[in-house]
Amino acid sequence: MFLLDSTVIFSASDLGAAAGCEWAVMRTLDAKLGRVAAVPDAGDAMLRRAGSLGDEHELRYLEKLRGTRQVVEFARPSMRELPQAAAQTADAFRAGADVLFQATFFDGRFVGFADFIMRTESGSYEVFDTKLARSAKITALLQVAAYSDQLDRLGIPTGENVHLLLGDGRTSTHRLRDILPVYRKRRARLERLIDERVADPEPTAWGDPRYAACGRCAACTLEVEAHRDVLLVAGMRLTQRRHLLEAGITTIEQLAASSGPVAGLVEATVNALRAQARLQLVSRQLATGEAGHADAPAFEVYNPVALGALPEPDAGDIFFDFEGDPLYSEAALGDDTVEWGLDYLFGLIEQDGTFRAFWAHDYAEERQALIDFLAYVAKRRAAHPNLHIYHYAAYERTHLLSLAARHGVGEDAVDDLLRANVLVDLYPVVKKSLRVGSHSYSIKKLEPLYMGDDHREGVDNAADSITEYADSRALYRDGDLDGAQAKLDAIADYNEYDCLSTLRLRDWLLARADEAGVPRAASRDLELDIPVREPSPVYLALAAQVADAPPGDRTPDQTAIALASAAIDYHRREGKEFWQEHFDRLRNPADEWSATRDVLIVEHATVDRDWSLVGRTATSPGCCASRAKPRRAALSSSASGRSCSTTRPTRRSHRPASPAPGWPMNAPRSPASSTRPPVRRSSTSPRSSAAALSPTTSCRWRSRRPLRRRRAHRCPLSPSGASRCSTPCRRCCPMRRWTSCAGFRRGAAPVRRCPRSRRARPPWGISPRPSVTACSASTAPI
Repeated sequence: MFLLDSTVIFSASDLGAAAGCEWAVMRTLDAKLGRVAAVPDAGDAMLRRAGSLGDEHELRYLEKLRGTRQVVEFARPSMRELPQAAAQTADAFRAGADVLFQATFFDGRFVGFADFIMRTESGSYEVFDTKLARSAKITALLQVAAYSDQLDRLGIPTGENVHLLLGDGRTSTHRLRDILPVYRKRRARLERLIDERVADPEPTAWGDPRYAACGRCAACTLEVEAHRDVLLVAGMRLTQRRHLLEAGITTIEQLAASSGPVAGLVEATVNALRAQARLQLVSRQLATGEAGHADAPAFEVYNPVALGALPEPDAGDIFFDFEGDPLYSEAALGDDTVEWGLDYLFGLIEQDGTFRAFWAHDYAEERQALIDFLAYVAKRRAAHPNLHIYHYAAYERTHLLSLAARHGVGEDAVDDLLRANVLVDLYPVVKKSLRVGSHSYSIKKLEPLYMGDDHREGVDNAADSITEYADSRALYRDGDLDGAQAKLDAIADYNEYDCLSTLRLRDWLLARADEAGVPRAASRDLELDIPVREPSPVYLALAAQVADAPPGDRTPDQTAIALASAAIDYHRREGKEFWQEHFDRLRNPADEWSATRDVLIVEHATVDRDWSLVGRTATSPGCCASRAKPRRAALSSSASGRSCSTTRPTRRSHRPASPAPGWPMNAPRSPASSTRPPVRRSSTSPRSSAAALSPTTSCRWRSRRPLRRRRAHRCPLSPSGASRCSTPCRRCCPMRRWTSCAGFRRGAAPVRRCPRSRRARPPWGISPRPSVTACSASTAPI
């Protein structure tokens, strides 16, 4: 975003930024207009490296196109040259250019530079944009939609699709018609917000309801701290903040001093947030920062029972921590795909303080490091059967699984560690049992509680570790082996401190459990009852053929064998993944996974009516409804009504039905349900069975689907000449045409079968189903 004379010019990046945080975009505009100071740039080394890798990805694709197609390349213009550059782009399109690289678009408000726009066989143009990500993001889709919209404004034929050239070598294709309306709506909103901001001489105020704020970006973080916003409370969500603002609670101090319910929030959630806010205020008062280190935060053990998940300490216990580089990439063998991410250090510390490191600098070494680590664990478990591997947060568990899947080795060993609950994650134990007066529950924020005078030095966070590792590999490639090794040693020291911190945290939690009198978890309490499906012998035989061949060194025959073995074992692997995720959710607090896909959290419920079985289930063993499956029964609470008493012939035993409203769905089978009721045939209706009707009940037909004809019918069960049924009831006819035949008594006119019966065809032509015959039932409305 920049100013051209007096006009604010925005780009596709600004659209993406506004989708994430409108308040930050408006604050940036205020800085451009000179109303406030710009937010200082912290200079994230990871972002700079990602940007550099993204440029390399773009140039690689450009080189590929240069060898196969005619590419028209454009230089990046200055602000004053934008109209001329946009005109040159339009001329290239009208001249029928094959591929355009860095095409410039400018319409007076919007400016954009498209990575690639390619001509299709039909003569239309489609947008291709390179992205380092491995999946399509909303911001990227808005960007390609913006360029497609500019093509439409120029009158250039536009294709049906847009494409993202992802960092793993795949192309993600999307229909333009699905994205373009969203882009136009977002652009119209951004233009309106910009115009309102330019017209308003005052800077954007924090909490302005016109703008959505993320609460996490650099601009928001400054204002959250300055205004003591409730977002300072650990675990506070934006939806919870909105309800608190509606209740007049805007600061952490107000939340800590508040009482009573808050509309839209569950009472337990509000109480937990208040307790967290109070602890953070206490910690703020206690913090002195002596010797350059913060004092220990305040804490409370609010649920000591959760500490009972900790097992008894063992001499063989291991405290484990990964170090990984998510921006490392390596081309897969035999195709154009790229694998991302490298776990370059498997670090662990033993109970006696011995530190062990398994290093990996490429995927072949990563595979060997995994094999060596699992062999070390197996050997140590043989000597110490009750050992556990402690870690903090889910990174170690998930990456052990992903590494075993990536390299095809150790999958059964990792599965055994999980099934035997050898891996113990301390993070859910902390979250379920403790409240700590800190804005974050990362292990580095907890260390003042138990590390004493042992403080971090040198590399002190994961981002610095990744940057140091990247610098180390660059020095190694340049031949500076000493400099490279010095950086690796610093990373090893950082990892060793993390492992030691995990050990000290485990001991500190055990001390809190002892103070509360909570016993250790027994071995049987830690076992997970996961259904185990034995692997196929064919899979085992095929996998053994390629077990010693790394994926990069396999012959074509070995690759075929590996693919076949993986396909045979596919369903067993997927079944294990389901159970692993299930038990992982059981271990972790609901707040950690409630926002994920396919999860429904029921926070409160009210009972409008009691439970009972009606509709396709009745009480008589001879009733047609008793043959219906319970899952098809309707749930209701009929307050009154006569139960079904009609008997009919049957060929199978029936499920017992509810003798009264409120009867439990899992009621035991009645002995009478297996008896065959008496049967009486009608002499005047050879095609149907006559039911023995009670003198106090009436007839009805049951139907699963609405009638095809919509006009009113006479009741098929009434005698000829009888009037239409008089009591509307949806239980007999879905369209409420009839329900009962008044005046039916024993010995009356013959009763035809229900249209769902197998032997009788209804007069209106609905396909019968072998489910019911005529029955007698209550006419009480549902």
